[in-house]
Amino acid sequence: MCARIRINPRLRPTYVQPMKTNMTEMRQTLSVVAVLLATLTFAAGFTVPGGFNNDTGEAIMAKKAAFLVFILADTIAMCCSMLALVCLIWSMVCDIPDKSLILVDYSVAILMAALYGTLVAFMTGVFTVISHVSLWAAIVVCIICSLVGISANKTLFFKVLSKLIPAPNQEHRN
Repeated sequence: MCARIRINPRLRPTYVQPMKTNMTEMRQTLSVVAVLLATLTFAAGFTVPGGFNNDTGEAIMAKKAAFLVFILADTIAMCCSMLALVCLIWSMVCDIPDKSLILVDYSVAILMAALYGTLVAFMTGVFTVISHVSLWAAIVVCIICSLVGISANKTLFFKVLSKLIPAPNQEHRN
């Protein structure tokens, strides 16, 4: 049956609960988020930190490493948000419910990557602009953004916490 409908039986949704989720409402919400992220990252790609040189039209900060990281993170965020939109549109026209569920689940994961890319782009954009004026403020912005990114990813956050804070012995729990 799985071969006939072209679904891998080992694929399981990670983020979407099939019985607890209204798929139409979820698709609409995710589509709005993906479109907003695509719009934001598209605009950020053309209104670069530091501005442009009026004579040559080149970005003023183009030779700084933080600016290059900004451009790469912004590009990743833009492409991921567009890919999430493609998955969501594909899930709307898909006539196989299980395949549609997997596509929505993939779009959530891809959208999370876009959100992380946007966070990195913001962090490096701010760093690019203010690091030469106030290095401590740029470092604080990077630390705050990094903490938000780490805490948003629960699995990574809990892995770090479990290494920093040892769990009590099993003998003492009984």
